[in-house]
Amino acid sequence: MIRAEILVRGSVQKVGYRDLVQEEALKLGVKGFVENLKDGRVRIVCEAEEEKVKQLIERINVKEELVYVESIDIVKKGPATGEFQYFEIRYGTLEEELGERMVAAVKYAKAMWDDMREVKADIKEVKTDIKEMKTDIKEMKADIKEMKTDIKEMKDDIKEMKTDIKEMKADIKEIRTDVKTVLVKQDEVVEEVRGLREDLVRGLKGLKGMLL
Repeated sequence: MIRAEILVRGSVQKVGYRDLVQEEALKLGVKGFVENLKDGRVRIVCEAEEEKVKQLIERINVKEELVYVESIDIVKKGPATGEFQYFEIRYGTLEEELGERMVAAVKYAKAMWDDMREVKADIKEVKTDIKEMKTDIKEMKADIKEMKTDIKEMKDDIKEMKTDIKEMKADIKEIRTDVKTVLVKQDEVVEEVRGLREDLVRGLKGLKGMLL
């Protein structure tokens, strides 16, 4: 067990810092007291196991908007005396304590007001974001509608192409039939021409025989 005298410098008065120190000390089982000094620092005198004192220093080293600890120094350390039964806050005069409580209340009220203003600003930003999202969704719906129209037109074009291809197949089939017919007729004509040629040859041979 050790006894330590600790001095805390920073924004630690008129912000409820002593209450914070007492709360953490009671949690750790540290005994002693905390008080304000005239120079703006906070003084802590405590007794506990050295590890508990270290934990207390860590927990009260607060750096927030209102409570902001700049430094914590152990100015004295020695063996525990056992004089403390619990951890207490040593208050100043009634006027000093009332004044401090009033100042602390005003500071916390101002901090709360600032937080509310920030929340309102955040809500305004969220509303703007929602409005933009609604606009984007509206545009997306319009784009989807246009896409549906384009798809319908594509389907109609494909349908027309299928009809054209079907007609082309029918035309090709007719052409193939016509070509086949022409080829057959061509063969018949060739045969007729060949027959006429043979007849002509025979006629010429006969005429030649008659002349001789």
